[in-house]
Amino acid sequence: MKTIELGKLGESQAQNYLNSQNYQIIETNFRSKFGEIDIIAIDYSTNELAFVEVKTRTSETFGSPAESLTRTKRNRIIKTALIFLNTTTRNIPRRWRIDLIGIQLNSEYKFQDLIYLKNI
Repeated sequence: MKTIELGKLGESQAQNYLNSQNYQIIETNFRSKFGEIDIIAIDYSTNELAFVEVKTRTSETFGSPAESLTRTKRNRIIKTALIFLNTTTRNIPRRWRIDLIGIQLNSEYKFQDLIYLKNI
């Protein structure tokens, strides 16, 4: 399976999880000149906007999904989030945070585990 396909599979799993947790997904794959945010969703339990990075892995050879988020990537997400906040015309919560969802799939690309880290 190609990396892009693997990422889309993980993002789909992440969206299903967020929907089940009372989030409203308002945008996926938002791009700016700095990078991309996989999922933008409203967390109704806290009334916050969550910018969610999804990392999908089939093994931990290169570390866990959560370990793969570098400082550089986090800074790109922040810059892209600020662009979204400054350009959107939607009625969204003023408070926001950056979250990470790590999806672990087995060697046959079947869901194995999910870790959700809020406000990273």
